[in-house]
Amino acid sequence: MQNKLPQLNFLKIIKRYSWDRELLIFSPIYFFLSFINTSIKLFLTPSWFDGTLVRNHALLLQFNYTNNEQSRLLQFYIPELFHRLLSLSVEHSYILQRWLFVFLAFVCFHRYLRKWFSQQGSFSGVLLLAVITAFTYCNDLQESFPLLLLTFLLGLWAIRDNKIGLLITAFLIGGLNNETMLILPLAYLFYNYKGSKIKDIIVLCRNALLISLPMLLTVGSIRYINRNLPHAGGGLWQWLHNLYAIQRDLHANIFDYHQVYYLHVFFIFNVFWFYAFMRFKDKPLFLRRASLMIPFFILAHLITGIISEVRQMVPLAFIIIPMAFFYIYPSKQEVR
Repeated sequence: MQNKLPQLNFLKIIKRYSWDRELLIFSPIYFFLSFINTSIKLFLTPSWFDGTLVRNHALLLQFNYTNNEQSRLLQFYIPELFHRLLSLSVEHSYILQRWLFVFLAFVCFHRYLRKWFSQQGSFSGVLLLAVITAFTYCNDLQESFPLLLLTFLLGLWAIRDNKIGLLITAFLIGGLNNETMLILPLAYLFYNYKGSKIKDIIVLCRNALLISLPMLLTVGSIRYINRNLPHAGGGLWQWLHNLYAIQRDLHANIFDYHQVYYLHVFFIFNVFWFYAFMRFKDKPLFLRRASLMIPFFILAHLITGIISEVRQMVPLAFIIIPMAFFYIYPSKQEVR
């Protein structure tokens, strides 16, 4: 036993050095990838600099904006913090927020993928995420998206590795930023399901409720406070509108598909929608169970969101990309 201890310590040092070196190499790449991503967003969003962003920010601080945007507190309070602490303009504060959180999401996604894939595989996953994210950009100001990207990933990561402290933190911060986080307790339930015994199901539901309670109370309270504010997009229920628009766009000329935005929900992951579910049994248990959440995720956005805003689908990349990679890069590895 005494002879093994120095060897184990040495292996830990080597492993730590390897990751530190990897982080040192890839972080500058992701820094500039996030800069390129942010630059594309700014180029495609004239409303960022024409006074719209400043006006919206002022209305948000006065709690006098639309219900759904007003309920996403951190999307305007974090830039306001940067504005006051760093003496940045409102526009530059929002740029810093986007650049920072997209960069952190890229770095964390690389590390998240390393549980299953090599450096090369993880790097290609981040590159794909960067392309997919840029594909969603248009002239809108949905600035809760960058932090949502990070907190949704951290939530999945915490569920996979059973890090309850991280999960509660991701739920709480994510809930203050965007209500999309409310879908993640479903992933927790699916992944931790052990059997159909009533006692086990009751315990699982209790644990999920306790972990999610801070987020549920926070989001519920904010929504209740803002209940009388108008809802952006013409109302809460968008189901019929989305179905009609998708059906209409299906008849468009294929060379016009770049501007039929209601079909972009199919294009955003393109063949990866299929690759993710090919050889399904070969995927790690976590990805198989987490993927059961996908239909509920899409249905919720079809009912309450405007599906042409395809950025809503990007959080699914943290499930679909690694699932597809197990088909593209065959692996027998099974990690719970």
